Amino acid sequence: MKLKIPGSRKWFKQVTRYGTIGLEMGVCVFLGILIGTTLDRHFHTNPWLTILFTLFGLVAGFKNLFILARKLVEEQQESDEEKDTDDRD
Repeated sequence: MKLKIPGSRKWFKQVTRYGTIGLEMGVCVFLGILIGTTLDRHFHTNPWLTILFTLFGLVAGFKNLFILARKLVEEQQESDEEKDTDDRD
């Protein structure tokens, strides 16, 4: 049995997008740490490459966050414009 809730698709889409923010940040930082420690072991530069790649991971995570925020703002503006045109009719 399917529930017919108005706007449920839109709600589900927004929840999945917001839910991935933390996951993306964590993955970016984790990969930065992983790459940094691997390179530190290989080049014997402990802890400098770990610190550097952790910072790269943070920057990549925030970049993804800003891209997502920009997309959400654009979608909100489009839906507001659609509502304005519907109200005029």
